[in-house]
Amino acid sequence: MHELKLENLGNQYFEDNEITSLADYVKKVEELYSILEKEDRDNKENMVNNEDYDRRELYFRGQDNIEYGNTCPSLFRNNKRYEYEANMINDFIAKYPDLFKDCQNNVDRLALMQHHQLPTRLLDLTTNALIALYFAVEKDNCKDGVVYVFNNFYNEEFVDKALNVSFSKLDVSHSIFKFLRIKSSKRDSFSDQVEIETSLARMKRKDSEGFIKEVMKFYEGLSKYYSAKNQKVYWEDAYAEYLQNLHRQQHKCSFKDICMCNTKKILNLYDDFNNAIPTIRLYHAIERDSGNFDHIINPVEMYLPKIVTPRIIDQRIKNQQGLFMLIPIDFDPNPKPDLDPEVKTKKRRNRIQSRINTLLYTNKENEAVAFTIPCCMKEKIRKELSNIGISKSFIYPDATHYAEDIADSYLN
Repeated sequence: MHELKLENLGNQYFEDNEITSLADYVKKVEELYSILEKEDRDNKENMVNNEDYDRRELYFRGQDNIEYGNTCPSLFRNNKRYEYEANMINDFIAKYPDLFKDCQNNVDRLALMQHHQLPTRLLDLTTNALIALYFAVEKDNCKDGVVYVFNNFYNEEFVDKALNVSFSKLDVSHSIFKFLRIKSSKRDSFSDQVEIETSLARMKRKDSEGFIKEVMKFYEGLSKYYSAKNQKVYWEDAYAEYLQNLHRQQHKCSFKDICMCNTKKILNLYDDFNNAIPTIRLYHAIERDSGNFDHIINPVEMYLPKIVTPRIIDQRIKNQQGLFMLIPIDFDPNPKPDLDPEVKTKKRRNRIQSRINTLLYTNKENEAVAFTIPCCMKEKIRKELSNIGISKSFIYPDATHYAEDIADSYLN
């Protein structure tokens, strides 16, 4: 077994998938899709209502250095950049306002910033396995490359591990997140939940940290409630009841109108959360960027990452068949202002990586799937990719990279 580990996976190993040629890689990726097609057929046959069925999808991420040991976005690799995330975003928009004139929401804005090399909380993925392979072999850096495989379904075991990393001193049962097992993590760029989380990234650090404390307080209360004997009410049931009452009362009901005793108790926690000053400030931030917005946030959805499909706002996104994993806010259970910045960054990266891991694609043995490319094979595979049109100028469609491709073609 190839000992390829990501941080916070403990003894979790990856399948031993070493790639030595383009043909070898294509064959193994096709095998993955064959498994998915069979799973898709079996799941549909076993479902009573096919309308509720979410099909599993695969996403790929290539990295040219397997020794990174993580797949965290660049924002989480530097403490100062993380602390000034909102400043970087707002400074960039102020400096180049015309660049964002066609953007319709914060995901569009973050996507453009990502492509212009600003550190963001977006993790680049692609639906095209060949594009990911190109990124894995792009540089001759004497390091093995790797392609990680993700999907749109959360892994229950990895969710438990992530919760343990984030809330080791808090009894947060993964039953709180039960609804995530049957729902896809995929969202479009106009999703309310996505707009909430990207608006939070633009808030001042003091305000966003205040909101995080309110979410943590909600989780703590929910955790105690789940621990109470004979009072287990799944959060998603209570939340659905609240939304139904909002609809029936034309958005004028309160939790006092809900007659279910247990549901009322659990939703009282939400009442406190939704009326907290940091939450109200977030609503104002969302309305500033998006106009009218119902003051409804599901705090449980704030924890795990989302797969976001962006609008095709530039040629690079189109060519790379790109989409993003939106990394949610960081929950630091024991914030210590005087902690060494490097230690603080490492701990944060560990927490973030554990949540990214929840969307890793695994085989029947619950081994995560990845493909490793020996450094000595990178040049060969690059040439094979170039022969089918996957070259630097395709990945980065601008005149400079076209010129490089033309010049390089006369060296071969």
